[in-house]
Amino acid sequence: MKSMILAAGVLAAASAVPALAADMTVTEPPMEAPITEVSGVYDWGGFYVGVNTGYAFTGVDYSDGTTSIDRDLNGFALGAYAGYNIFNDGWVYGVEADVKHDFNDERFATGAGTVETETTWGGSVRARLGYAIDRTLIYGTGGYAFTRANLEDVSNGTSEGETLHGWTIGAGVEHAFTDTMAGRIEYRYSDYSKSNVFGLAGVDGDVDSHSIMVGLSMKF
Repeated sequence: MKSMILAAGVLAAASAVPALAADMTVTEPPMEAPITEVSGVYDWGGFYVGVNTGYAFTGVDYSDGTTSIDRDLNGFALGAYAGYNIFNDGWVYGVEADVKHDFNDERFATGAGTVETETTWGGSVRARLGYAIDRTLIYGTGGYAFTRANLEDVSNGTSEGETLHGWTIGAGVEHAFTDTMAGRIEYRYSDYSKSNVFGLAGVDGDVDSHSIMVGLSMKF
């Protein structure tokens, strides 16, 4: 009899286990919220190098002693630039140097005959100051500028060249397309003052230039 009672108890307990397991709820661990990365402000600091091209409106104001004449040496330009920026709370401080080649030779008539004039290689060393709105930089720039002027007297074949020194000032907008690559558009005015290179044709000359250049640079 005791054996029958024990066996019945075991069977009852065994039949209750599935029902108890069915009533139990498995609590899964809470899911972690996905981490959303917030992009930071673009850092304009560091070294960079670039290439640029554009158009320059170069003017030559010369006089033969009796008549003053303004002539244009307009043409395309091709160059390169390099610089270094410091970025601090939206402000960008930097220094930049550039070199370019002008394609602008023209022939003019003077009281002494016909002359062919051109500016060839030129460049500048400038300071830059700007303010960045994330990946867009608005800046001003100014400093020392130089250009090489050549003049030939077509009537007798004599020629002379001189490197002219002056100053330049301008402004531009630059945008960083990626973390390392940026494009820009820049306007500059350059004044190279008087030059005695035009004395070859019996004239005194003054050279200045307005240029609009677009560029593409890589930051390191």
